[in-house]
This record gives sequence, C-alpha cells and structure tokens, in this order.
Amino acid sequence: MLYRKWGTEKDPVLWYTSSYQDDTEILEQVKLVMKAHVVELFLSGYISREACRILIQGINAFKEIGKNYEDIHEALEDHLLKFAGDFGGMVGFGRSRNDHVATALRLKMREELISLLEELLQLRGTLIRRAQDETTTLFPSFTHFQPAQPTSFGHYLLYVEEELAQRWEMIFSALRLVNRSPLGSGAVVGTSVALNREREANILGFEGVITNTISATSSRADLISASMEVGVLMLVLSRVAEDLILLSSKLTNIIQLPDEHVSTSSLMPQKRNAVTMEILRAKTSEVLGALMTLSSIYKSLPSGYNLDLQEMNPEYWAILSEARKAVYILHDLLSKLRVRDPKLDVETLSTDEAESRVKGDVSYRTAYFEVAKSLREGSFRPSLTFEDSLARKAVKGSPNPSKMRESIMEVKNRLETHERVLNEYKNLILKGIGELRSMEDDILQEGS
Repeated sequence: MLYRKWGTEKDPVLWYTSSYQDDTEILEQVKLVMKAHVVELFLSGYISREACRILIQGINAFKEIGKNYEDIHEALEDHLLKFAGDFGGMVGFGRSRNDHVATALRLKMREELISLLEELLQLRGTLIRRAQDETTTLFPSFTHFQPAQPTSFGHYLLYVEEELAQRWEMIFSALRLVNRSPLGSGAVVGTSVALNREREANILGFEGVITNTISATSSRADLISASMEVGVLMLVLSRVAEDLILLSSKLTNIIQLPDEHVSTSSLMPQKRNAVTMEILRAKTSEVLGALMTLSSIYKSLPSGYNLDLQEMNPEYWAILSEARKAVYILHDLLSKLRVRDPKLDVETLSTDEAESRVKGDVSYRTAYFEVAKSLREGSFRPSLTFEDSLARKAVKGSPNPSKMRESIMEVKNRLETHERVLNEYKNLILKGIGELRSMEDDILQEGS
C-alpha cells in the first residue's frame, strides 16, 4: 500500500476494494499514459531530461501488479519510487489516478474497437464475394417464419452485409467519441501544474481533449455508448445465428452447416446440432447482461469519480471479447456453409402471379382475390417460375440478378470507403504514438 497508511496488507478492506487483478487488462495502456505524463513534465520544465530518462526506464521495467496494492496506478508509482528514488516522487505531480485511469480505459477501448472494426470488414468482404457467386442460388424468404417469396442466397447475404455495414458506421462513430483525451484533468478540477493537455493528447494519438475536467475524469458515457453499439451488433449477429439454426434443421433442410460448427448427441448419432450458433445466441444474452450491469452501476452515481466506476471495467472487455469471437465464428461458418436444394413452395409465387394479372380493368386486389381463391381450392398453378420471380423484381435492392449486380457494386464501394477511412484514422493514431516513441528513444539514447 502506498497512499493508504492505515490497516495492513491482510486488511479485508484492501482485498475487497482492490482492482489489481482486473487492472492487468490495462497494464500496457497505464504504462503508456504514465510515459506521456512523464514526457509532458519534462517538456513543461518540471523535471530534468535525466529524471525523464530514468522514469521511462522504470516504466519499461514495470511488468506486473502486486496483490498488496489498491490498483495498478498505486503499484506503478510505488515501483517508480523504488526504481528512481527522488525522481519517482515527481510522477504524482499534476497527476491523479482519476484522469490516468480514464485515459488508459479509452486507449484500451480504442484498440478493442479498431480490432472489431477490422474483423467486421473482413466478414463483410467475404459476404460480398459469396453474394456474387450466389446471385441466382434460389433461397426462401420468410415473414413470421412462414415461407414468403422466393429470393436468392446472394440477396440474403447482402442483407447481412448491410446490417453489418450500418453497425460498422455506428461503432466507428463511437470510436471517435472514445478517442478523446482526459489526461491532465487531475482528480476533478484540473491542477495548478501547467500541463499542455493538447500535447499530451497528440502524443497518445487522441483526436482531441475532453475539455471539462469533471467530465474528463468521471464520465464513462462514451465507453458505455461504445459498448451499447457493440451490443446492438451482437443482436444482429444473434438473429443471423437464429436463421442458421432454423434453416439447417432437418425440419427445413435448406442449408448444411460445416462439420466443425455442429456436434452430435451422446445418445442420438443422427444429430447435427448447430452448436456454435447456439453458443453465439447465449453469449448475446451475456453481453446484454453486461450492458445492464454497466447501466445499473452508472445510473445513480453523483458527478465526480466514485470507486463504483472501477467495477464497470471488466464488463467493457467482456463485451468486446464476446463480440470479436462472435464475428470470427460467424465469418468462418458463412464462408463454408452450403445451400441445399431448398425445394421452394410453389405457393410463394402467388404474389408474383397476382401482380402479373394486373392490367386494364383488373386491379391488384381483384387479382389477389382470384389467386387467393385458387390457393384455397388447391387449383393454384402459377404462370411463371421461381427464376421468373427473381427476374421480374423491378426495385432497387431486390433479388433481381441485374439489381443484385448494382447492389454488389455499391456495397463494394462502401466497403472500400470504410477500409480507407479506418486506415486513415489508424494512421493518425500511429502518428501521435510515433511521436511519443520517438521522444522516448531520443531520451533513452542520450543516457546510454
């Protein structure tokens, strides 16, 4: 213990309130934030180059969090006091655990969101490529999980891609909100130490600063918002998983899942259970539970830092971890599944048949009732085929093969735009971090 001088290492209050185990998730980010703080103290004239060099060496030497500390921040500062002597005593100057943990959390969330966005881009690319190959592969569509109208498997895949593209844009927007720096805000109202917050933000690759120091140190709204957007992504993935479970059942027998995504029964050897998709559904519920935990902890906290915020941290990483695994698993499955002969119900051509009869004095409702009567009597005989049904679709975004080709060109362009935007944003982040690394190298080399 460094800050709290009462009690002992066996004090139940310490082990009850300590976050040292959970803090291992942000160890590297905390070290990076401390480097930015030390470099800023040097650039602002508060410590010497020699002190800065030794402190950076000490930060690099910090490898693990001892269990007798309240958190990683206390452990790191105590390590620097022991490593650097009097120089170590300066790292607390103009610094609070409140602004440092807020900054580290945003760095971690930034990394997690970028990784998720990259994996979504890969999945979407696979969906587009398969959609091109499956433009004319007949496939059922459903409403109320009753057969609706004929479509193509490529059309279904482009539906999934569009859902993911929209979620990608929302998560990227959340990333930009997250990528703002709280550093230099102290405990709640800033500090009398004249730190250059914009410079600190720049060398950590942030897009800017969170201006108000109360918000900077105690708000978690951006992290919650990002987590919720990831939660909506999981809702989308879970619906797709549900489709794949139902359509791969022998009751429908429309698709065949890859062998590695199914499991048999210990008693019934004929079973091909869609186990990976079942787990994805369950994990979505866990993510929703984590979102409820975040909301429930956060909703009643007074402004300013409260230790309750510490208990939210594991939930962020659980949500992001499950989302990334879900995207990976779904990507693997969708790249390998096979569409069987769907044996489409001829009655699903009834809408096309009614539309084809509209002419002159025959309104759609008249044609509709005529077709409905033939369906009831069992005499329905359509004048067109399933392929005709696709080809007759006249609206943008439909399964008409020519409309599909137009859609594929559009979604390809959108995907390329998203890839370019993300790469440009990553480069901006890397440029800032690169400046910090360059300064670190210069300072370390001078003392070698």
